[in-house]
Amino acid sequence: MSNTPLTRRLSLGLAAAGLAVAAGTAAVLTTTAPTADAAVIAIGITGSDFRVGNTYTLRAELGGASVGLLVYWSDNGEDFSGPKVPWPVGEASIDWVPQTPGQHVLTAAQGGSTNSIVVNVGTGTTAPPTTTAPPTTEPPTTEPTTPPTTTKPGTGSAGSGSASSGSGTGSAGKILGGLLGSS
Repeated sequence: MSNTPLTRRLSLGLAAAGLAVAAGTAAVLTTTAPTADAAVIAIGITGSDFRVGNTYTLRAELGGASVGLLVYWSDNGEDFSGPKVPWPVGEASIDWVPQTPGQHVLTAAQGGSTNSIVVNVGTGTTAPPTTTAPPTTEPPTTEPTTPPTTTKPGTGSAGSGSASSGSGTGSAGKILGGLLGSS
């Protein structure tokens, strides 16, 4: 190949085209790569009458491709949990005991996603309801009953004859005689 101005221009053009293709491929690769998004879909809390010193359970529903990333919980921006592994997959929960009365913004964070819930906490713990034992009752009293009396059967004959001979004149004797084969 000769070193003429035409071949130099052609070589430079091919080199520029190659760089453009390479840059375009890199741009396509960086813009189409999937992102590892985490999503804190929802957050909830047990209870309704929030008081200082009582224990409540916070729950977060997690989603996205990075559902297994560590979850961090905070109260008014202050971390109170450290990193927690979500378990079961797609769910995170933690117990929370409010230390101060007033408004609390409780936040679950995973990756770049957060979700919060706002609760108002009153002073003092709620007193458990007092329980009293029901009054004892005496079983009802009943008058003693007299035991039943039995009456002995009267004496008499149910028929005559003997069972061994198969003959008899009473109804029992007839039945017995029929069984023994005599009439």
